[in-house]
Amino acid sequence: MNAGRKLLKGIGVAALGTTVTLAVRPVAAAADEARPSGRTHQGCRGVTVDNDAPVISRAGVLIKAPLTTVWRLHTDIDHWASWIPEITPARKTTPGPLRPGSSFEWSPQNMKVKSTVKTVKPLRCTAWGAPVNGITGVHLFTFEPVKGGVLATTEESWAGPPAEADIPGNQSSLDAGLKDWVRRLKDTAETRSGCH
Repeated sequence: MNAGRKLLKGIGVAALGTTVTLAVRPVAAAADEARPSGRTHQGCRGVTVDNDAPVISRAGVLIKAPLTTVWRLHTDIDHWASWIPEITPARKTTPGPLRPGSSFEWSPQNMKVKSTVKTVKPLRCTAWGAPVNGITGVHLFTFEPVKGGVLATTEESWAGPPAEADIPGNQSSLDAGLKDWVRRLKDTAETRSGCH
């Protein structure tokens, strides 16, 4: 695997991320979505993925755990290593809760990435972005209370020459990375809350 492809796969596994609020819709419709072409992209307080990016992916999962547990796992960046060890070290570089302008550093596949939070709606959505080796990533997460738990959805876009260089390969990597991220969030939240 060449270095550029390895970089992109690592980013996909780590999910560069931003979070958005979901419209009310059936839980099954949001699960494991990829390349939401022709669909309305999610948003969090007006922030969306790059609609013109060559690589856009979405993944969702129903988590049978309290919303507060899911939110705490998602926003406790300093403890991501406990459930996503591939992105360590991960640490916030600004004090206090996540808010617009907050930043954090993390190391997917031993790369140094600094992400900046664009917006947050507590217990509902987050959005952040990061430029990494020529790719501009925007990542959204939304959390919607539904019957039986929380619908967690993530959507991410990659733009820039490295993303355009291998759209099918990058799409596949990002699809796999986002699905892995939400499944790990589900497994961890359900285990910690005793709801699995």
